[in-house]
Amino acid sequence: MNTYTYDPQTELDDLGVPVHYLPLRDMLAAWDAERRKVYCTQGLGPIQKRCALTHELAHIALGHHRCTYGGATNVATLAQERAAELWAARRLITVVQLAIAYDSDLPKSVLARELGVTPRIFRARILAEEEDEQRWLSPRETFH
Repeated sequence: MNTYTYDPQTELDDLGVPVHYLPLRDMLAAWDAERRKVYCTQGLGPIQKRCALTHELAHIALGHHRCTYGGATNVATLAQERAAELWAARRLITVVQLAIAYDSDLPKSVLARELGVTPRIFRARILAEEEDEQRWLSPRETFH
């Protein structure tokens, strides 16, 4: 199962968004929309780096322009962070990979490592799948 299907660095390169590695405090990475740069903590392992860069790419893809630095939180910030986490989880773990993981008897921490994601991203992917399923099952739309 150890096949990573998505490389955020390639997508950032294709978008022309540079990644600057710095000794960041209190965060793994950050999107600076004004300067069109991503900042990433130096020394992250490959899985943490992959997840952090994908999360920041999600902010770009979702059009988030006001990501806060320094831990400030409000409802809008939390909503953006949640949306970015779910977007990243969907991008990092395909539905086929998730189905294979569901059929496995391995602990979730092992599955996450095999998929090349953090346990947090793995949990977010399960949540994203549940949300997607609820959307499909929602009675809001009626077809005639």
